[in-house]
Amino acid sequence: MQPVRLPDLGEADAVIIVEWFKSEGDTVQSGEELVEVETAKTTFVVEAPISGRLVQIHLQEGDTAKQNDILAEVE
Repeated sequence: MQPVRLPDLGEADAVIIVEWFKSEGDTVQSGEELVEVETAKTTFVVEAPISGRLVQIHLQEGDTAKQNDILAEVE
């Protein structure tokens, strides 16, 4: 399994999970948009690191994540 991690946010300490575009069990393609997150200044999208199946979402909409946290896992 490959973790989907929150990338380096620069000066932002944490983000809020806004919306998942896929559900557990869905097939994803490498580079496909998976989840929208929001900082105090902007929103951005985290992409799938590999193609496969989204097997587990660790953080739900409304949860807070920090840099390098595992958001989900793809196999």
